[in-house]
Amino acid sequence: MRKMTRTLLSITAALTLSISTFIVPAAPVVAANVSGTPEGDVAKMYRVKHELKFNMKGTSATLDGKAVHADKPILKGGRVFVPLRTLQESGAAVSVTWDAKKREAHVVMKPELAPGLQELVFRIGSDQIYFPDGIALEDEKIPKPFLANGRTYIPVKPLAWLGVTASMNQGTVTWNWSEKIIEVMTPNWETEGETTTFSMLYQDDMYAPQFLYSFGSGGWGGGTGTVTAKGIELDGRKYNRMKFTVDLRPGMNPLKLYAISAGTADLTVLRKVSDPHAVSVRLTDEGQQYITLDRPASGYLEVGTRAEIPVEGTIVSPNEHFDQVTIMAQKFAPKSEGPGYDVYTTVSTNKLPIKDNKFSGTIQVEDPGYYLIMVISPQYISSLELGRLSTVWAEFAVKVE
Repeated sequence: MRKMTRTLLSITAALTLSISTFIVPAAPVVAANVSGTPEGDVAKMYRVKHELKFNMKGTSATLDGKAVHADKPILKGGRVFVPLRTLQESGAAVSVTWDAKKREAHVVMKPELAPGLQELVFRIGSDQIYFPDGIALEDEKIPKPFLANGRTYIPVKPLAWLGVTASMNQGTVTWNWSEKIIEVMTPNWETEGETTTFSMLYQDDMYAPQFLYSFGSGGWGGGTGTVTAKGIELDGRKYNRMKFTVDLRPGMNPLKLYAISAGTADLTVLRKVSDPHAVSVRLTDEGQQYITLDRPASGYLEVGTRAEIPVEGTIVSPNEHFDQVTIMAQKFAPKSEGPGYDVYTTVSTNKLPIKDNKFSGTIQVEDPGYYLIMVISPQYISSLELGRLSTVWAEFAVKVE
């Protein structure tokens, strides 16, 4: 994390990139100890298994051992077909919507299932499955869904794409699925250290979690941790403990916990700085090769509203494609609309011409908050498919009060 390598498709692309995640739960900030470590495990990851059983006669059904109602399935051509309504009533699906004009059903599964595909579309009379954009899954054929008694029936086979396994034995259909939960106990904490160390528990039969670190709008990197304990018995499960150490930039540091067998969960670490002059501007590997940054002198600034921040630099390795650099200001502003959000929003940019191997100008930050300021290179990196690309040369953090 001390060295950063990021390539931007273009300045325009950098302004529009985004990444999906879950909403950060509201919680008070917890102070870490002297080493920057919050007390206890900050999260635990586990699975909650579910099982739905119903017979072919439609006379009995149980969900996790409790009696429920389930519509009668239909056996057709040696295949078991079930009403889509059963999928929604099971709790595995977020929604099942019907488009009468297109004669198709749109299924959205709960993200906690971490299915191979979260959304699929089934069309009456079609032997294919479709993505929401209308493109069919390649090389995937299914028994054709149909309408009967005002209900849409689909075969059980494609449920595997949606994270549900189905089987039948002696006239009883069984569905199995599990929700993968990352439960966060400490979503926010603060420290004065350049790094923070924290731990989490994960169920021992799940993939080991990793952390992701935001590079700015749309860009994320990450790393792995170290298992420090195994076989911890808690709430009827066995857990392993994973410890992570993460480098921090001054100010707000959005992190994600992530695992292949689960979704993501969000953490935020506030790095407080007592002496801003002791913080250096961060140069990426490419930045160290091509520039020196003369202003600002510090990698962390505390300024007032509507501040104009000077940026000056020198090109130390000239290139014929070096025409201008772009200064981009991104504000830490997590959004909470819809199923996902960006943690940074680009609020201003300024293009600085390169003359006599030097560039200079300013970038403005207006409202109170934490900002990430990036120095983005000219488009000098060759790409056969996308033309010339830009990369981030440097960054520094700003707090506006």
